[in-house]
Amino acid sequence: MLKFAFSKGYILWPLTFLVLLMLTTVGVIAFPKTPENSDALKISPAHTGEDLPDGFTLYQGLSQRGVEIESITPANGSLVVKLHSSIQQHLAQETLKSILPSGYKIQPYSHEPSHEWANKFNRDQSHFG
Repeated sequence: MLKFAFSKGYILWPLTFLVLLMLTTVGVIAFPKTPENSDALKISPAHTGEDLPDGFTLYQGLSQRGVEIESITPANGSLVVKLHSSIQQHLAQETLKSILPSGYKIQPYSHEPSHEWANKFNRDQSHFG
């Protein structure tokens, strides 16, 4: 007969690793992402078909009131104004409300994770094979 001598360490390390792996997985899946302070604002027309405001005019108005701007970029029929810090968001919103005519929505913008790599793969399928 063969007898296998199992030591406690032989079983304990894999079991500990497995428990830690399961706890990490549950933690990532079960707990929602904590909300971040947004450092960007999204400006979009209230009605479809309206033009977007001029980015240079927005830049001038915001910078004259002390709002530090990182960038102003178009995104899906709106403008995204990225600020240097989320602390200036309230000042930027109030400034934009005074600069822009009525008919524009000004909302905090949170960048959603991009799946550009997947889009590139789908777009460039003709290059494979």
